[in-house]
Amino acid sequence: MIEPNNGQNQLQPRPQTKAEIVAQREQVRMLGIALGNWREAARQCGLSEGRVLNWVVRYGWKLPKRIEAPHPRELLSPVVGVVTPAESLQERLKHDAEATRVGLSTATRKASVSLAERDGDKVVYVSARLKDVVSSAAQLHGWNQPAGLNVNIANIPMPTAEERAELNAIDRKLDAISAKIKAHTNQRLQLEHQ
Repeated sequence: MIEPNNGQNQLQPRPQTKAEIVAQREQVRMLGIALGNWREAARQCGLSEGRVLNWVVRYGWKLPKRIEAPHPRELLSPVVGVVTPAESLQERLKHDAEATRVGLSTATRKASVSLAERDGDKVVYVSARLKDVVSSAAQLHGWNQPAGLNVNIANIPMPTAEERAELNAIDRKLDAISAKIKAHTNQRLQLEHQ
């Protein structure tokens, strides 16, 4: 006879956004490395083993070399050059943090070029999404931890009210020129499509 589950052993609801899926995938990868077992990591994260094993194959995840317990006879001689799982995990995180920094730097450069051509609302939306990704990486790799005392002081004179008014007038002129160029470009594109 089949009995109701009563809420036990239910899988967590699937994440909604790509960033959440990536974070979940990274979480199960880190746990798998720490445990030395992908299946156990999947169970503890509430994911199906098949899904996690698919990720293992797709992304080429590798477990660190296991340290086998030495034979009692070998306990008498010291072991040299053994890497503990914690050291292996720490080294992997260090390598991943650097690779992530480089990848995010490249993505940010590409985003800045793309965002320069977009309207304000779109820039705010896209940059907020980029900020979320960078914040996730910073939290995962511990980039936001204080690294000692670092004080930078800049002595920059603020513009006077007259200078601000002059700068605002220049900005308005540039905005008008930009609007004319955009209107002309749109008009030319419409003529080409007709």
